Amino acid sequence: MAMWDAVRLVRFVQAELKCEIFKKSHKDYCPVITVGGSYPGFLSAMMRVRHSDVVDMAYSASAPMKFYSQNVNSTEYYNHITQVAEKSHVGCSNAVRSNLVDSFGSIVRDVKTMDDFQEMLSMLGICKDGVPAYIQQTGDGDIEEIRNTFYQELNMIVAYTFANYNMAYYPPGNTTSLYQACSLFLNQDLEPYERLSRFLLGVENSASTSAVVDTREQQCFNMSSQLPSGKNATISSGDWSGVGSQRNGQMWDFQTCHLLVEQIGFGSKSMFPERPWTMEWLEQHCQLRFGVIPDPYKLVHEWKFDDLEHLGVTHILFTNGLNDGWSVGGITQNISDTLLVLNFENGAHHSDLSAVGPSDRDTLDIQHGYVQIASILKEWLDSLSQHEHKMQPMKDSRQKNRAGSSLSSSRLQEPLLTHIY
Repeated sequence: MAMWDAVRLVRFVQAELKCEIFKKSHKDYCPVITVGGSYPGFLSAMMRVRHSDVVDMAYSASAPMKFYSQNVNSTEYYNHITQVAEKSHVGCSNAVRSNLVDSFGSIVRDVKTMDDFQEMLSMLGICKDGVPAYIQQTGDGDIEEIRNTFYQELNMIVAYTFANYNMAYYPPGNTTSLYQACSLFLNQDLEPYERLSRFLLGVENSASTSAVVDTREQQCFNMSSQLPSGKNATISSGDWSGVGSQRNGQMWDFQTCHLLVEQIGFGSKSMFPERPWTMEWLEQHCQLRFGVIPDPYKLVHEWKFDDLEHLGVTHILFTNGLNDGWSVGGITQNISDTLLVLNFENGAHHSDLSAVGPSDRDTLDIQHGYVQIASILKEWLDSLSQHEHKMQPMKDSRQKNRAGSSLSSSRLQEPLLTHIY
């Protein structure tokens, strides 16, 4: 529905501007470019695929295309997160793995009673009443089940927090949250449980500035703060890169429980304890949470975005930051003369979509990328006045999708841009 809403809004704005909407070479024709990053980057590309009669070209940054076509091995995402963490700070991956598997794992295994459990919470700086009820009710109060579920969920928090720091790892350097988190786990002046405790306090304060906070400012970590809204909410949700908390988390949990299935798990090469992703786990979670059955192949079978060239799609620009975990599911090679890719060695998650444009803050590859992007889009716009570059609209494009959109508009020399959020 979101894409149909965008189509209607585009047509409304074009009518308000008295645009020619059919003859692309006409002086009053208003070109339409969709722009988006991450999941909205996927939607940007799909607007060109599904509504080529309305959208002339698409700019799609950090779009997880291959995740949604189910063409990514489940261990690739966190393997890449691990590699980038190690690149950011040598020794990071071993330090994190040792802390979680050896030190923290040993503490959890020593928990034999609920008194032991409460003592562990105190040691880790976790609020006494901050452990979600479903963890403490696991296995009808069986202490082994409780401690194992707790261990699993706390590891999930650490992992998806590193995933968030990975997305923000731009420009790369020692001022980033990723570097600071690695430094914390490498700090030999702290006991392993102190490293984890300080990291968790940084999680809850991550909206402010840093991955490391002064523990004097906050006394304990509330695990329940990580829960999305709604019944049967759990920290491990539909998207193991993290769904977020509260209402936003609930909405993304549903999305990734239904059509936007992402196979993301933990293998032996990641710095996190092994935990395989399975469809059986996802189905059980989604049934209990929303009463829905995941349908991972519905979109790709109906929209066929796993073979854009054969589909006849043209004029989409894909960009990827190669430090970004999502790049393992991106389109990273040119498909045709008009399905182009720009990869940025120093880029993270849609680093090329800053609101500022090229600046002294940007790395050279991103600065050069802005020039390349502008050149490509200008060339495509110029070609509109010479001939119509369109693909045949696909039949029955009325598929449900959920996203917001906002628009700005102008004439041929200043194209109507559809920003999909």
